[in-house]
Amino acid sequence: MGKGRNGEGLAICGAACICCCFVGIGLALLGLGIAKIVMGAIHLHDCPLQDKVPIWLIVSGVAPIFFGGSARKEEEDGEASQSIACSVCGIIGLLFNLAWLICGSVWVYPTYGTVNKDDFVPCIGNVTTGCSQDCHKPTLTFAFAMVTVDWIFFALWLTIIMCSVRALCARYR
Repeated sequence: MGKGRNGEGLAICGAACICCCFVGIGLALLGLGIAKIVMGAIHLHDCPLQDKVPIWLIVSGVAPIFFGGSARKEEEDGEASQSIACSVCGIIGLLFNLAWLICGSVWVYPTYGTVNKDDFVPCIGNVTTGCSQDCHKPTLTFAFAMVTVDWIFFALWLTIIMCSVRALCARYR
């Protein structure tokens, strides 16, 4: 067949697939972050019902890029202090993202529920009594989806971390 040991090609293909998956997920998350920033910036003043929804989109798009880019390692003498600094920055970023995700949930979910009620009447045109301020529907729907996706990724990330800690604790027993 070919030169080399049995299964060597399969291992290389598996490693390449895993690498491609990580790159794909990273690019998708970067794309979602950019989409959040753009959507929030374009419709910054289009949600008077809850004006914090576009702001949440902008900050939730910028924060992971900012915190992800600030955690880099140097290969010099200060490696231990750099590692501690990266860990502290990562923890601060995690806590900020969690707090911001909770804020987004508080702002987006009730607003989305209010706008999608059957008896909701937006104040448009001549309608000025018995109505409520509206919110740009595509922006609100996008924000609703992004809060939900962010919670799913947070739960997956937390599960992975907990499984890793459990495996590490079991190894040192």
